[in-house]
Amino acid sequence: MNNKRFYRTAFWAMVQRDLLAQWRDKWEFVFRVVMLPTVLIIVYGYILPTIGLLPKDFPTQMFAGMIGMSILITGIHGTAIPFTMDFNNMHEIEDRLQAPVPANLIAFAKMTVGIIEAFIGGLLVLPVSAIFMGRGLQFTLTPLSILKLIPVLILIALASATLGLLVGTIVKPMQIAAMFPGFLMPVVFTGAIFFNWFSLARVPVFQILVLVNPLVYANEALRYVLTPQIHSMPIFFSTLGLIVSIVLMGTFGFRRFHRMATGQSGK
Repeated sequence: MNNKRFYRTAFWAMVQRDLLAQWRDKWEFVFRVVMLPTVLIIVYGYILPTIGLLPKDFPTQMFAGMIGMSILITGIHGTAIPFTMDFNNMHEIEDRLQAPVPANLIAFAKMTVGIIEAFIGGLLVLPVSAIFMGRGLQFTLTPLSILKLIPVLILIALASATLGLLVGTIVKPMQIAAMFPGFLMPVVFTGAIFFNWFSLARVPVFQILVLVNPLVYANEALRYVLTPQIHSMPIFFSTLGLIVSIVLMGTFGFRRFHRMATGQSGK
């Protein structure tokens, strides 16, 4: 029981320390999180529908995608970058690995910070969407839909953190600049942000290929809950896809973390 209390205290101490470090750079965080969604919302959610190049209901189509994208990218960044920097540059994690706590606890603490940042990233998109999409935005938010929304948001945040763990144990500091165009942009533009998964039936090969992207399941689940008038993947399959993604990414991510942690602690 004492060990559990000690581990819990150590866990929250690590989380609070990392959150405090992030708070010092809060405006950089807000800029990083809001910039891409804001540009996409202004262009695709306001300008193009206004000048008639996209249908008037397109903002509703992309609304769930903006939230899902913001949560996933923010969670990946908030988990992957600290892992990359700690293991390769700052070596701060070496001190934590010397502490009498399980290595998994250290990884979970880093992931928890990423999850918290992911939720904040999703919330920041809401006022931007309301301002620029305006009357073109139609979504459902009832007590029942909120009950459905909460577990979906938790699953998306977990998926973002596990993917961040995996990426953070693979990417080296000198590769961070290439991570956005080489990894995040393909995830974003194949993630069912501007289209629903069923609309890809005309390109069946692509419809199957995008199923490896966890953002597809995230956006389809959000679309099912927030915009039920749009044909989306059944909630059972989208949540199952998120769960499978979390298990697979988490398994490989923790394996890599243990391998790297053993190498660091053995120095």
